[in-house]
Amino acid sequence: MKKAIAIILSLILALVIVFVPYFLNTDQRIDANIVNEKSLVAQEIVSYSQEENSYSKIYSKGRLIGVISDLDYVNSLIKARYKDYEGEFPDTELGLGDDVYIVEEKSYAVFADVDDQIVEYLDANGLLGIKTTAVEFSTAEGVYEIIYVKDYDVFADALETFFYNFVSEETLQKLRRSETIPSPTELGSVEKNAFLHETINTNEAIVSPTQIMSTKEEIYDFLCYGHNTEREYYTVREGDTLSGVGYYFSDMSPKQLVMLNPSVLSSESQVIVPGMELNVTYYTSPITMEVTKERLSQQFIAPETPEYVEDPSLEQGKYEVRIQEESGIKNVLYEEKWINGVLESGQMLSETVIKQPKRGVIAVGTKQVIMIGTGNYIWPVDNPYINCHWGCYVGHTGTDLTNRYERYAPIYAVDSGVVESTGYKSDMGYFVIIDHQNGVKTMYMHLNVPAYVSAGENVSRGQTIGQMGSTGRSTGVHLHLAFEVNGVRVNPCYYLPCNLLD
Repeated sequence: MKKAIAIILSLILALVIVFVPYFLNTDQRIDANIVNEKSLVAQEIVSYSQEENSYSKIYSKGRLIGVISDLDYVNSLIKARYKDYEGEFPDTELGLGDDVYIVEEKSYAVFADVDDQIVEYLDANGLLGIKTTAVEFSTAEGVYEIIYVKDYDVFADALETFFYNFVSEETLQKLRRSETIPSPTELGSVEKNAFLHETINTNEAIVSPTQIMSTKEEIYDFLCYGHNTEREYYTVREGDTLSGVGYYFSDMSPKQLVMLNPSVLSSESQVIVPGMELNVTYYTSPITMEVTKERLSQQFIAPETPEYVEDPSLEQGKYEVRIQEESGIKNVLYEEKWINGVLESGQMLSETVIKQPKRGVIAVGTKQVIMIGTGNYIWPVDNPYINCHWGCYVGHTGTDLTNRYERYAPIYAVDSGVVESTGYKSDMGYFVIIDHQNGVKTMYMHLNVPAYVSAGENVSRGQTIGQMGSTGRSTGVHLHLAFEVNGVRVNPCYYLPCNLLD
């Protein structure tokens, strides 16, 4: 009997030893729920052990791919797959992409070994990446763009080429040597400063090969247009000029068209031929290159309106120049701000008078003084810039002008005379025609609002007659100025110093 009791007690003790730890070990029971997290790679729990084991759980964007049995083995598989990319991406390595991460955990569960399947899944889903260079673009607000490049030296070369669209290599080298660049002493422009608004930094990154830019051409294209892939092209027709093409597409200058078409255009004076394809899509760059220029311009100083004196010895309607007027000359220095090749603003820094103007005297043989042109013409706008010369496109019989620094600028009479007519026409928009009473008429078109003067009104040279606009048949804000001599349209540059403008 005692022997039987002893045997029963031994059996009870054995059961307690086996089962009590399980019921008391709540961590193990909870662990069974944790490890049942569904994985992207099919994987089962094959058993439980009495001791906790360490595991590496691999995730992609928060989703469990699987539990790795042997991390060293997985790393060796990934390393072996680098041979598939070594030809295109030498001297680097293959690794887990940026969105893939590993978490170390402990578990009583024993998982099926699916290490080979995990590596297959990573490769098939583009989750393995090449170690390469991440180029980060940032402002004071932080990083706003990242690209990945195979070779940073190739990126630097593309960036330098992009800079040369807006600033010369000579100026860049001087600035990098902290040399002082003097102001211009001859007519024309001098680049004084150039800098990027943004900061460019680099870091190591592991990304899919499809995200890596390998060539200078694709990096340069990104620097010019960012992620914008849309391009507009124009096929040159008979009679086209660079000025005319640019005029119709965002009022671009010939220089800007040369910048956009380096493979087909080499200079602003190049003759374009029918059939030539030109890119007319201006830059939408993710970076901002600011260039400061100083421009020395020579301008005429208009004399005061001539003094008209009555002379009863002259027949009515006759006139006689007693003192011939003369225009003055001044040199004006401007500071200009250019953003990615586009003039953003400008301001006058100084002016030096080279020659003082002389006021003229005209004797008239009538009591009613009429404004008679002197034949000495001034620019109809301040800070003139010619964006379309006579004949810049077929049928263009005039000169299109803008004020470099003011969009809706005032317009002045180029010489004294009498207003012949004002009004609105579908092609001319709001307009003014002035008869200078000497065989010359001038026409001012596309005014923003009706003219400030009326038909029959005397106007003096330099008087404000309207405001620049874009009414009628117009592609942008500008003044179309036309000269008519004895009833025939002539090039305004025969009478205005267009050759002095840059």
